Amino acid sequence: MKFKTYTKKLGVFLLCIGSLTGCSVDDVKPINQLTDENVIRDGKSAQQVLNGVYSGWRQFNLGYYPILLAAEGNEGVLISALSGSTGFNTNEIPVENPLLTEIYNAHYKIINQANFLIQEIEAGKATDISEEEQKHLIAEAKFNRAFATFKLLRNFGEFYDMDSSMGIVLQTDFSNSVDAAPRNTVQDVYKQIFDDLEYAVENGPTGVQHYYGGSLASKALLAKVKLYAGDYEAASDLAMEVIKNEEGYSLEASYSSIFANQMNSSEVIFAPFAAPGSEGGVPMYQVKQTNPSPVLDSLANKQVEGEGELTGMGMGYDPRFLFAYSEATQASTRNAKYPNESFVNGRTNTNYHLRLAEIYLIFAEAEVREDGDLDEALAALNTIRNRAGVMLKETSSPEEMLEAVREEKLLELFFENGEGWFDLIRYHNYGDVNAFDVKASLNNKNQFIKPIPLKVLTANNQLEQNSGY
Repeated sequence: MKFKTYTKKLGVFLLCIGSLTGCSVDDVKPINQLTDENVIRDGKSAQQVLNGVYSGWRQFNLGYYPILLAAEGNEGVLISALSGSTGFNTNEIPVENPLLTEIYNAHYKIINQANFLIQEIEAGKATDISEEEQKHLIAEAKFNRAFATFKLLRNFGEFYDMDSSMGIVLQTDFSNSVDAAPRNTVQDVYKQIFDDLEYAVENGPTGVQHYYGGSLASKALLAKVKLYAGDYEAASDLAMEVIKNEEGYSLEASYSSIFANQMNSSEVIFAPFAAPGSEGGVPMYQVKQTNPSPVLDSLANKQVEGEGELTGMGMGYDPRFLFAYSEATQASTRNAKYPNESFVNGRTNTNYHLRLAEIYLIFAEAEVREDGDLDEALAALNTIRNRAGVMLKETSSPEEMLEAVREEKLLELFFENGEGWFDLIRYHNYGDVNAFDVKASLNNKNQFIKPIPLKVLTANNQLEQNSGY
C-alpha cells in the first residue's frame, strides 16, 4: 500500500534526524516524544520519515542552485547577485562561499535521513507492513541516497575520472554527529551508487506519482550514472528500457506542456512535490536575475533561419528558447520555464531532476560511444528535435553526432540541472571538445569541481581539499 503522499505535515523531529548541524531529537518534546529508538513504529511513521527524505530536495538553496550551475556553464549569466553566487559566472568560486556549505550539508542530510530509514526498516521496526512494502520503502530511500551521492560527486569530486582518489566521503550508516572520514575513491562512489540503484530498480514501487523515486526513476538515474562511469552499453540498454516503459511516461506533445503540467507532466520522471501553502515550491523565480548566455543565444539562433528576435512571440530562434525568453512568454521571471513569482494563481515552481527527453539524449550519446547504431542514436536525437519543431539532423559521423547531442542537451535542458556544465567537463575529459575554448573563464582543470567548504574541512580533519584551492 502507498501511504498519503508528500503533503503529510512532518514534526520538527523529522527535520532534525540526519541533520549535520547538531540538531538533536532531544531538543524537541512533543506529547509523545519520538527518539531515534522509536521514531519508526509502523508503516505509517516509516512513510512519514520517507516524506522527510523527499522534502530535503526542497531545501531553499538547493531549489535555486540550478541558476548558479547555469552560470557556471554556458546556459546563463548572472546579472544580479544571489546568495552564494560569487564566482559562478567566472568559474572562480571561493572556498569561503557560504552557499557551498549549505549545498554540501543539504545533500548529506538527505543521505543521512535515508540511512536512518533503511536502518530502522531493516531492523524490523515497521511490523505492520508486508515484506514487499518494506522493500519499497528501502528502495525509495536508496534512490534518494544514490541521487544525493551522485550530485555531491559531480560538484565536489573528480566524477569524470574513474581512476581518481578524489571522490567524496561515502555515508551509508545513520549518524547523529559529524564523523571524520577520508574521501572514498571515485570508483568506490560509483559502485555504491550502482548498488543502491540496482536494488531500487529491482524492488522499487511502480506506477507511483512523479515526485516519488520508484523503479522507473531508479532505472533512469542508473542509465545516467552508467553513462558518466563509461559503461555505455548498460547506459544505452537502460535508457531504451525507460523510453519503452509501460508506466505511461511519454514525451509531451509540446515543450510548453512540460512546464504547464510541472511534476505531473507525462515526461517528468522525478521532480520534488510542490504546491501552494506550507508545502511550498522552489525559488527558481530568481532566474529573473540572469540573462541567457551568448553561447545559448547563438546556438538557439543557429537552429532557425533568420536573425533571432524576442519581441512579441519572437522569431528566428529555436522554439524552446522563444518559449522561455520571448516578450510574450517570459513573464515577470524572464524565463517561462519558471514563470511563477512565489504563488501565482495557486501555482508555484518546481525543479526537474529527471525528464524523459534527457533519457533519449543519454541513449543517443551512449549508443555512439559504444560504437553502436548511429542511425538509432540519430533517431533518438531527432525525436527531441521534431518535438521542438526544428530541422532534423542528418549527422553521420560519430564526432558530429556527439557534438549534436551535447548541443541538444543545452537547448533542451537549459536552466534545469546544470547538465550543460557537467557535459562540458565530461566531453573535455573524453577529448571531444576543449572546455577552455568553449568557456572563456576556464583556464585549468582545477575549476572543473568546486572547493570543499572551509567549514566542512574544519569539521572533518581527514578530508583533503580539492586541487587548486
